[in-house]
Amino acid sequence: MKKITALFLILCSIVSFGQTENEGEIVIDKTQQDDTYSAGESVKVDAVVQGDLVIAGGKLSINDSINGDLTAAGGELFLNSYVADDVRIAVGKATIDSEIGDDLVVFGGEVIITKNAIIHGNLKCYAGNIDFNGEVAGKLEIKGGDVQINGTVKESSKIIGENLIIGANAKFHKNVEYWNSDGEIDFNNSLVSTEAQFNEDLGEDTSQLSLTTLGTNSLKLWITYILSSFLAILVLHALFKNAFSNAVDDLENSVLKSFGFGLIYLIGIPLMILISFVIAIGIPLGLFAAAVFIFSLLFGHLVASLLLMYYLKYKKQKNWGFWSITFLALLCTIVLRVITMIPYAGILLSVVIISITYGALTLNLLHPNNQLVKN
Repeated sequence: MKKITALFLILCSIVSFGQTENEGEIVIDKTQQDDTYSAGESVKVDAVVQGDLVIAGGKLSINDSINGDLTAAGGELFLNSYVADDVRIAVGKATIDSEIGDDLVVFGGEVIITKNAIIHGNLKCYAGNIDFNGEVAGKLEIKGGDVQINGTVKESSKIIGENLIIGANAKFHKNVEYWNSDGEIDFNNSLVSTEAQFNEDLGEDTSQLSLTTLGTNSLKLWITYILSSFLAILVLHALFKNAFSNAVDDLENSVLKSFGFGLIYLIGIPLMILISFVIAIGIPLGLFAAAVFIFSLLFGHLVASLLLMYYLKYKKQKNWGFWSITFLALLCTIVLRVITMIPYAGILLSVVIISITYGALTLNLLHPNNQLVKN
C-alpha cells in the first residue's frame, strides 16, 4: 500500500508541473461567485466558493466553505472546512476534518477521517490505509488494506479490509457485512441493537478477475488503475491539447483514412523495429522506437478517450473546458476498459479504436499546414 501512495504522489507532481499556465502556488483568497477550476503545484482555498470547486495539484488545502460540489485530484489533500454537497477525491493522501452536506467518495493511498468529520450522506472509501474516526449519517462502504474503524455509522455498512481493526469508540447502528483476511473478528460493544456478519464472498472482490473490478485482479490494482488513468489523462491533456484539437479535422473528414494510417502504424512500426535490430547500426533507433510503440499501446485507450471527447465537443458544439474534457475522458476510459474485456471482440475493438486514434494523430503530423487550432 505504501508503494501505491508513493506512485500517486509522483504522478500528481508530474501533473502539477504539466499545467504550465497554472504552475506554482495558487491561493484563492477572494470569494468566488461561480464554479471554480484551478490546478498548480499547490492550491490553497482561503475564501468561500459559491459554486462547485474542481482542483488538482501536489498539495491541496481547503480552508473555507464550498457551497457546491468538491472534486479534487492530487498528491495530498487537507479538507478543513464545510462542503455543502458531494465530495469526490482521488489523491495520494487525504485528511478529512470537516462537515460534508452529502456523499463523500474517496480513492487514495491513505485516507484519514478525523473525529470532527461529519458526513450527512454516504461514505465510499477505496484506499490502501484507512483510518475512520468521524460520523456517517448514511451508508458506509470501505475497501482497503489496513482499515481501522473508530467512528459512528448510522446506516448499513460493508467493510472489506486485509487487516481490519474495530476501535473502542466504533458504533454501528445498522447491519454490518464485512470481510477480513484473518477471518471473523470481535466487534465488542460497537454494535447497537444490530449484528455483524462475516461474508467470505466479499473477499473475492480483492482477488478475482471480474467486470466489477474493471479487469484488475486485486483491490490494489483496481485503485491504482482508476487513479493512475485519471492522472495520466491530466498529463496527456496538458501536454498535447493542441494535437488533439487539430486531429479532430482529419477524424471528421476521413475516419477510414485515419483507420488505414493507424493500421500502418500498428503493423509498420513493429516491422521497422525488427529490421532495425537486424542492422547493428539501427539497434539504438530500434530500442527507441520500441519504447515509444509500447508507450503508445499502454496509453492507447486514454489517448483515444481524449480524442473522442474533442471530437464530440466540436461535432456537438459543446462548451467543454479543460476539466470537463478531462473528467469525461476518464469516464470514457473506464467504459472502454470494461467493453474491451469481452473475449475476442474486445481485442478487435481495441485495434479499431487505437488505429483510428493514432491514424488521425499521424495525419495531423503529416499535414501541418492544414491544422486549425481550436480554443
